Amino acid sequence: MRNGLGATLVGLAKPVIIRASGEQRYLRLRRSGLKALRSVNRRRGQVQRRRSEKNGFALTKEIGRHGDLLHELVDTMSPPQAAQENFDFVADALDARDIEWWLVEDYSGRGYRIGVRDESKALVASALMCPSASTPAYVKSHQSTAVALTEVEGLCEDPDVRIITVVSPKKVRDTNWAFGFRYGCTIEFWTKTATESRVIIEAPAENRAAKLMSEDEFTLQSGSTEAGRTCRVPSVLNRTMLEDITFPIDAVYTWVDGADPEWIESKRRLEAQLSGNEYHPEANHEARFESKDELKYSLRSVEYFAPWFRRIYIVTSGQVPSWLNLDHPKIRMISHSDIYDAADHLPTFNSNSIISRLHHIPDLSEHYVYLNDDVMLGKPVRPQDFFLPTGLAKVFPSRNHRPFGAPTAEDGPHFNLTRNIRGLLESEFGVTVTRAIKHTPYSMLQSVQFEMEDRFRDAFERTWSSRFRHHNDIVADQLHHYYAQIVGKAVATSISYRYINIRDQNYRWIMRDTLRLRDRSTMCLNDAPVDGVDALSDEEVAHFLESYFPCKSSFEV
Repeated sequence: MRNGLGATLVGLAKPVIIRASGEQRYLRLRRSGLKALRSVNRRRGQVQRRRSEKNGFALTKEIGRHGDLLHELVDTMSPPQAAQENFDFVADALDARDIEWWLVEDYSGRGYRIGVRDESKALVASALMCPSASTPAYVKSHQSTAVALTEVEGLCEDPDVRIITVVSPKKVRDTNWAFGFRYGCTIEFWTKTATESRVIIEAPAENRAAKLMSEDEFTLQSGSTEAGRTCRVPSVLNRTMLEDITFPIDAVYTWVDGADPEWIESKRRLEAQLSGNEYHPEANHEARFESKDELKYSLRSVEYFAPWFRRIYIVTSGQVPSWLNLDHPKIRMISHSDIYDAADHLPTFNSNSIISRLHHIPDLSEHYVYLNDDVMLGKPVRPQDFFLPTGLAKVFPSRNHRPFGAPTAEDGPHFNLTRNIRGLLESEFGVTVTRAIKHTPYSMLQSVQFEMEDRFRDAFERTWSSRFRHHNDIVADQLHHYYAQIVGKAVATSISYRYINIRDQNYRWIMRDTLRLRDRSTMCLNDAPVDGVDALSDEEVAHFLESYFPCKSSFEV
C-alpha cells in the first residue's frame, strides 16, 4: 500500500514534491513507485504469458507486452499503416468466406469501421478464427474487455453484442509507441426490419449519415477507400455532408540550414554591410538558425498524423536537406527567389519577411497550414481541426497577453510584432488586440493574405526590405490571425497543444510527460533564449524527437 501511495503521489503531485523536497527526493519516490509497478507488471506478464500459450502464440523476441496486450514488435509503423493492416486483416478474412461487408468510415485518425448483416454474425466469427498463430490478435465489444481473437465465437453468441473491434497490436521496437484498439477495425452488425409500410435498416452506432435509413438509402454502391481498396458503400454515406471538407489543403514550411558554409558567408557579408543599423540583440541570435533536424521530425509527424495534406511546400534560400526525398509526389521545394519580386530584398535572413511572402508560392491552394519547422503534430488531426467546411480558418489564441507600448529595440521581437500589428488594426478598424497566439500550425487563407498585403502595403514593404529581424517588422501569420477574425474569415477556437522551450531546462519534465502521454494534437520545440537558465542538452532533445517520431517517413531517402 505504501509503495502504491508513493507511485500515486509521484504521478499526481510531482511539482509539489519537487518544490517541497527537491528533485532528489522526488527521484527516490519515483524509483519506489516504479519498483512496485514493475512487480505488478511481472505478475501481469506471467498471466499474459500463460494466456498467450493457451491461445496458440507465445512470447518470443518478436512479441512483447505493452499494457494489458501482447504486441508484435516491428521496426516501423504509423497510425495510418496500423489502421490499414487491421482493416485489411478483417476484410481479407471476410472476403475469403464471401461474407458481404461495406465501408462505414474510412481512416480518420482512428481505425476503419465496416458493416455486416446481423444474420452473418456467426459466419464473421468463424472467418476471424483463422489468424496467424504467431501474431497476437484480440477482439472486444462495447460491453467486454479484450479477449484473444480465438474467443470471438463466444463473444458473438451474445445477442446484445452488435459491435466488435479486432486488432493485431503492434509496437515499435525499443520505444513506447504502440498501436492498440484505437487503430483496430470495428465491425458493426446492421439489422433489417420490415414494417407494413417500409423496410428500415438500422446501424448499431451513429455514423456520418444516421443510424436509421431506408432500404433505398442503404443500397450498396461500388467505391474505394482513400488508400485505394475496392469496397462497397451504402449510398447515403456517399453523399456530401454539411460538415465535410472538400477543398484541398496544403502544408507550408520555412527552413534554413544554419550550418551551410555558403549561407553563413552570405549572412556575415550582409551583416557587415548593414552594421550600424539598430537591431535587437535577439534578432540575429544564432538559435534563430540552428537546426536539430526538426524539419525531418515535423514531416514525420505530418505523415503519421495528417496524411490528408495535398502538397507540402518547403521554402528555403535554395538549400535542400540532405535526407529529403525530392522525388516524393507531395514535396515541392520553393526558393526565396520564387516568392520575392524585388531582387534587393534578397538574400534575406528575416523570418518575418519570408513568412510575409509565403502566399506568393506558385500553385498554392487557397487553404493552407503554415508550420515552422519546430512545430510538430503529436497525434492524429483532421482538416476540420484547422478549417470549417465553409472555408473559414480556425485560429488558436493563447491565454497570455502582450504588453502595450511603442515598439523598441530594447524589447523582444515577439512583443514588437504584436505592437506593430496592433497599431495597424487600431488605425484601420478601431479594434485593438492583446492576446498572444499559440505556437501551433497556423491555418491560412491565401486570399486574405493578398487582401492584407493590399491594405497594409507600406508595412509589408517595410518588413520585406528588412534583411534581418527588426523591431518595426510585422509578420503575416500573426496579422492573419487577428485580421481574419475582424473581417469574418476566421473563428477563434482551441487545439490541444504543448509548448517546450529547449533553451530552458525547467521544461525537462514537460518534455518527458509529452512523450509519455502522447495526448497533444500539436507541440512546439521553441528555442527562445532565457537569461540565467541552462538549456536542455542536444542529446535530450534528440532523444525526445527520435523517441516520439521513431519511424522514417516516405519523405526521407
